[in-house]
Amino acid sequence: MVRSLICGLSQQCVKIPTSLEHLFSSCENGQRQPPLDSLLEVLRHTIQEFPQSYIILDALDECTDRAELTAILERMAGWKLDESHLLVTSRKEHDIQRSLESIIDTQNTICLESELVDRDILTYVRHTLSTDKSLSKWQKDPTIREEIESALIKGAHGMFRWTTCQIETLRKCRNRMALRKALKTLPQTLGETYERILCAINEDDSDYAIRILRWLAFCRRPLLIEEIAEVIAIDVERNPAFNNDEVLEDPLEVLSICSSLVTITVTEGYLSTKRIVTLAHYSVKEYLTTEKILHSRAAQYSIQGIACNKFIAMGCISYLLRFQGSGPFLDATIQESKLALYAARFWITHTQAATQNAEDLNRLIMELFSTENGAYLNWSRIYDLDWDWEGPDFDRTLAEVPAPLYIASLSGLAEIADLLLFKARADVNAQGGMFGTPLQAASIGGHDRIIELLLNRGAS
Repeated sequence: MVRSLICGLSQQCVKIPTSLEHLFSSCENGQRQPPLDSLLEVLRHTIQEFPQSYIILDALDECTDRAELTAILERMAGWKLDESHLLVTSRKEHDIQRSLESIIDTQNTICLESELVDRDILTYVRHTLSTDKSLSKWQKDPTIREEIESALIKGAHGMFRWTTCQIETLRKCRNRMALRKALKTLPQTLGETYERILCAINEDDSDYAIRILRWLAFCRRPLLIEEIAEVIAIDVERNPAFNNDEVLEDPLEVLSICSSLVTITVTEGYLSTKRIVTLAHYSVKEYLTTEKILHSRAAQYSIQGIACNKFIAMGCISYLLRFQGSGPFLDATIQESKLALYAARFWITHTQAATQNAEDLNRLIMELFSTENGAYLNWSRIYDLDWDWEGPDFDRTLAEVPAPLYIASLSGLAEIADLLLFKARADVNAQGGMFGTPLQAASIGGHDRIIELLLNRGAS
């Protein structure tokens, strides 16, 4: 968030703010990331470059680290910059409300009453009934239109998301009897709505839906639709986990598998157009990860962070293990393997977030870290952990990449470091990588347990 604000403001400056240039220089010209305190100081100075600035932060409740977020907002309020204006929005969550009360005057707090939002929802419903081709069959009958409007407004209670989900259901109604039945049985809450949507997923598609929802709920960057088309083909319970015959021929089938739970956003780039798949709303992830779903008919779709990160990590590693052999590795291979860049970049991140002592995950990592089958070298060619802002380098040789023990030490993977030291007899003082040795790599990350392991094995 802070980086985004600095980026947006600095792009509107006549020249790069001096404080930002100084921070860049102090971080070895971008080779390491600045601490939060330094970023906040740059933000404060950048705001002061303008006669007036207006900052809008939407949906604070969707932040995964609210304590840090509210601490940042309190610091920004403490600057007391007359030229700065800040608008924040959130659902009425207790921790956010309590934090904001200390920095925002009561007269500057607005509670959006559902009756006011219902007027906007009515406008939205009427517009959708007039323009949506799937609902065009009801346009000519004012009675039917009125029944639809009345039922949706009565049940909405200010929730746009609830309304959009019900419209998705109405699109499937083929006659008046089906329509009126749907209107009479509309779920009362968003949770009940999601339960109904999940239970309506075709049984043949349920495994695919679970894989899609797990990845979308905990992916570390937005996933392209072509990547999701390959995610469907990964089943970590089998060997090999990836089956190319399961890849979706038409990636857009993701929408029909998961119904209104996912959405596709098109972004126009300089050279290409990207289609990004995301969960349709933050509340989808909320429902999938809460205890409510465990006591519903949709319990099989329940997901939890630790288990999902392990699932994704194993999927990424299994995908990378496809790239065997130490021969030439071509750019065309990456173009054909849509998930390769994500898997190479983020398997470590997901592993760090997964449960420790996961034997099946550790076994996969040790297989990847075997320098004999070529997968380790090819992973290092796709992604360099030391220079993560660089692109793939397909000409790297095994002599040019750091040893697996170095990677485990730098990443804080203590169990893997232990296995490499005691089972694989890794060289504890092997040279290589930006920081030189495994001990120096572990020290950079402050990984105490690995440092102790290395010292006990005689690290210099």
